[in-house]
Amino acid sequence: MRFLTLFSIFLIASANIFDVQAGVGTNLPSLSFKRIRRVKATTGGSRKLRPRNQSGLIDLKDFIYITTLTIGTPPGIFLCQIDTGSSDLWVPDSSCVGLGCSNKNAFSSQYSISYGGDGVPWNISYVDQSAASGVTATDTVIVGGFVLKSQQFARATSMNQGFQSQPSDGIIGLGGPQDAAVPGTVTPVQNMKNQGYITTRSFGVWLGKSTDGGSGEITFGGFDPAHFVGNLTSIPLFRSFDSTGIWVVLMSKVSVGSQDITLTQANGLTVLDTGTSVILAPTILAGQINTALGGTFSSQAQAYTIPCNQSPPDMTFTFGTAAFTIPGTDLVVKQGGTCVSAIIPGDIGGGLSFLLGDTFLKNNYAYFDMDGSTIGLAQAKR
Repeated sequence: MRFLTLFSIFLIASANIFDVQAGVGTNLPSLSFKRIRRVKATTGGSRKLRPRNQSGLIDLKDFIYITTLTIGTPPGIFLCQIDTGSSDLWVPDSSCVGLGCSNKNAFSSQYSISYGGDGVPWNISYVDQSAASGVTATDTVIVGGFVLKSQQFARATSMNQGFQSQPSDGIIGLGGPQDAAVPGTVTPVQNMKNQGYITTRSFGVWLGKSTDGGSGEITFGGFDPAHFVGNLTSIPLFRSFDSTGIWVVLMSKVSVGSQDITLTQANGLTVLDTGTSVILAPTILAGQINTALGGTFSSQAQAYTIPCNQSPPDMTFTFGTAAFTIPGTDLVVKQGGTCVSAIIPGDIGGGLSFLLGDTFLKNNYAYFDMDGSTIGLAQAKR
C-alpha cells in the first residue's frame, strides 16, 4: 500500500497531563495519532451510523486519524482508526478473507500466550458500505501506555472491499457498550477504569490540522488544557451515556455568517464523531447552509460545490448559550480544480439530524465524559 512508508511514525507516546477536572496534577498517558489521507473516501461517511437516504459518493481524498496499539503477547502492532461514532475494537485476523483483508497487519491467536479464547460471532457494517465479520475474543491490549488484560475485541475473519483502500488495519471505537455490535462488550475505556488506570471513564480529543503536522492526541481519564483556549463548556448528553452508548447532544442553532437557522429537538440532535471527516446535515438544512455558503448543488458530484476563488463565511454551531465557530476556509475541500463543501446532505435516521465530524472537531477540543454524560467543548489551541 502507498501508506506503508508512513506507518513507522504512528507511535504511542506518553505525556504528563494535568487533570484539571480532578484539580490535581496527574500523570495521564496520552495516545498520539496521525492524520493521513484516504485513497478513496466517501462523503458523509460515518463509520457506524447508517443514514436513511445516503448521499451520492465523491472522492474527497479526505483524512482519517490513526493510532498504534498492540494486541497479544508478544505484542502485535495494529493501526486503528479513532472513532467516537462506534463502540467496537477490532482488527483483521490471520484467517481473514475478502478484498478488505489485503495489506493489513493481522492477528494470529496461536502466537499469543495471553490469548483468552474465542467468544461469540460478531459482525459490523458502516455507512460507507464497508463491513466486517468474525468472532469476539480476549487478549492483552496496550493502548495509550495502559496494559489492558483480558480486553475484549473482535477478530475479523472477513472484510469487504470497503476496507481495501483504507490505510488503517482496524478500528478502536470509543462509544459505549450499548452501541457495540455485541451489546455489553467491555470497551477499552471501561477496562481502563476497571483496572484502576483512570478514575473517570472519560477522554479528551485534540485533532491536529495539516498546519500542526497532522498530529493529534487523546488523553484518557481527563483532558489536556494545553490544547484548548479558556475553559471547557460542559454540554449535557441528550440521553445518559450508559443508556445509549452514543455521544448525542442537542444543538440549538446553526449560523452561517449573519444568517441563523434555529433548531429544535426534531432537527437538532447531533452526534460528535471522530470517525467522520466532514459534517453531515439533514438534506433540506444542508441545502440552506450551503446556499448561505455560496454553494451550488452538483448532480454529478452529488454534493455542493463552491467557487474556489470565493471565501465562504464562517459557520457557528450553538448548544444552548455556548457557540463554537469554524472558519470558512475549513468548510471547503479542494478536489483537483473543484472545491467541494464539507457540509454534506444526508439523513442519518434514528431521530438524529447532524453529525459533526473532523471538520468541527479539529477546530474544537472535545472532552467526552461517560460518567458525567457530558461533552466539554472549547476552541482548540494552535
